[in-house]
Parts: sequence; C-alpha cells; structure tokens
Amino acid sequence: MPKKRDLIAEELSTLADDLESLWRAATHDPKKEARRQRTWMIITSVLSAASTMVARRAAAKIWPILTGETPPVPVAPSQSSGQAQGPPPEDAVERSEQPTAA
Repeated sequence: MPKKRDLIAEELSTLADDLESLWRAATHDPKKEARRQRTWMIITSVLSAASTMVARRAAAKIWPILTGETPPVPVAPSQSSGQAQGPPPEDAVERSEQPTAA
C-alpha cells in the first residue's frame, strides 16, 4: 500500500505537468512558432549557399598556389538544341572529310 507522502508527491507532479502544459498553451502561438521555424530555415539555407560560394572561390585561389595548375572547371551545360552553336572545332571538320573504309 503506497504511503500518503508518495501519493501527495505523485499528485503534485501531475499538477505541475498540467500547469506547465497550460502555461505553454497560453503563451505560445502556433502560427508564430511556424513562422519562426520558416525564418530559421531560410536563414540557414542562405548562409549555407553563401558559405559554399565563398569556399569555392577560396579553393579556386588556393589551387594554383598548391599545385601550380589552373583549377579544374566543371563542364558547362550544353546549349539548347534550338540555338545556333559556334563553328565546329577544326579537328572535327578534318575527321568528317576523311573517307571511311567500307
């Protein structure tokens, strides 16, 4: 059989939890909380993108110092097929003029 002291401690703990829930419900606005979370996500996304750009620029400046070579450049996306492209490279013209063995 539980002692009177243990029952009172349990009831006080339950009361404290209920009061805390009531306080949280009375003082927190769910819309405001959602807005704060969206703002946090936007700020962290912008800072992540900015730090990536700064890191790439720093790496591009450090690479020639460390290796003595130009930094590798990512391949540019190809132009859309509807746009006119520049003249083909000279070696491509030479290859197309050579007869093929049949």
